Amino acid sequence: MAIIKNGVNGSVSGKAGSVVFVLTKAGNYVRSLPRVKKRKPSAGQLLYRTRFKMVRSHIIMLNPIIKLGYKTYSAPKRPYDAAMSYNLKEALIRQDDGFAIDWQKFMIAKGSPNPISSYSIEYDQENQVLEVTWEYDTYLEEKFKTQHYNSFLVLYSAADEGVPFQMLTNDLESTLSSGKQNIKIKKNKNEVTYEMFIFFLESYGEGNTDSLHLGSIKV
Repeated sequence: MAIIKNGVNGSVSGKAGSVVFVLTKAGNYVRSLPRVKKRKPSAGQLLYRTRFKMVRSHIIMLNPIIKLGYKTYSAPKRPYDAAMSYNLKEALIRQDDGFAIDWQKFMIAKGSPNPISSYSIEYDQENQVLEVTWEYDTYLEEKFKTQHYNSFLVLYSAADEGVPFQMLTNDLESTLSSGKQNIKIKKNKNEVTYEMFIFFLESYGEGNTDSLHLGSIKV
């Protein structure tokens, strides 16, 4: 916006349309705005944008969980930023036609080591209830005082089969020491593939374990 000082006979400064008014000791003059040439992004920039967009699409959908799972690990960064940084670096697989998410390395929570040493999964199709049972490393449990941490089971549909993104979490919480956690899976018209994750969270939300990818399930 151009500004006229001291009325119509005064000096003019600022921008108006495609020109800019400049005031100097010698007086006023007008010059055209420089043309900004848009450079085409380099191959490296396009590659980074593709990677960023892919990871970001999942972090956004999982953000309610990310806020819990990265709360302690991320400080002083935002949990979102920490999750983006970690998964961009660790959870992508290069393919001929681009990239894919390596779900085994994708982390929805970062903290102390996940203490689960072995686990099994059973799905009751009639009642649509999935149950995860586990054994845990007592050394890690004692070292990080995680015995009474609550289990957080997350089922995430990555929407790669024409279905909307979905995220399910357990309604009732169990503890690490209980060795099991159930989750109700809502019925869908079409078969859905869920990526399954579990981590353990202190009741006051001040500490948590890493997430562990339990595999995928089609229901």
